[in-house]
Amino acid sequence: MRTLEGPTRGNEFNQQLHSFGFEISANLSGIRSILFPIPGQMRSRKVVSRSNARSAGKYPSWKMGRMMHWESSNELNAFRLLDCDPNVTSYSEQPCQITYVMDGVERIHYPDILVTTTGGIQLWEVKPQSNALEPEVLARAAFLSRVLPRWGYEYRTLLAEDLASQPRLGNANLLLSLGKRAVSDCEWEDVRRTMAEEESLVWSEACAGNYGPKGREILCSLVLRGALSIDMYVPISPITEFVSRKGGL
Repeated sequence: MRTLEGPTRGNEFNQQLHSFGFEISANLSGIRSILFPIPGQMRSRKVVSRSNARSAGKYPSWKMGRMMHWESSNELNAFRLLDCDPNVTSYSEQPCQITYVMDGVERIHYPDILVTTTGGIQLWEVKPQSNALEPEVLARAAFLSRVLPRWGYEYRTLLAEDLASQPRLGNANLLLSLGKRAVSDCEWEDVRRTMAEEESLVWSEACAGNYGPKGREILCSLVLRGALSIDMYVPISPITEFVSRKGGL
């Protein structure tokens, strides 16, 4: 394992380091080291095993092109929402081991998910609200939120209740069930021409076959890939309008 002393100089450099299994270490700001898996190893610790006492499983991510291991339904919900967010370019589970010193005590923390977005890199911890409000969890979150940005990471606590909220999760499940297939060049061009004339596409028209026999699949696929957008906080219904996302079509 190779070790680099001191904080890194920005997100791009950090991405290169963790993709090649570097350990980043220093005694600044209470962070002793951030250890990422070695090449060929996807996770910092094992998630799915026969001995698991709690629910765990694998999720087929279309965005990542592999099975993502989850150890709670909350993480599974997070994966589905990440797959539907066009601002998310990649994500990985159990991405690293953080060794830090807080209140004079050395501790180890395994964030649940590393999320790379168009705006930066985030480390997520997924917790039910009752757990997130525990004093020790609150203290750790406040500490890591303060010190990790100088290492190129934003630390976030995601509440399980928010990840499970409807109708966003239901919309995500519908998009994923219909939209994983890539749109062909001809289908893409047909949508582009229709959008130029009508400015939006309507779900009821897609269900009626007005955009072709695979109209629903095409609309969902283009939302997943960031070409079209919908309001994820309103249930998909016959009147739902699919509009061009800035820079999408």
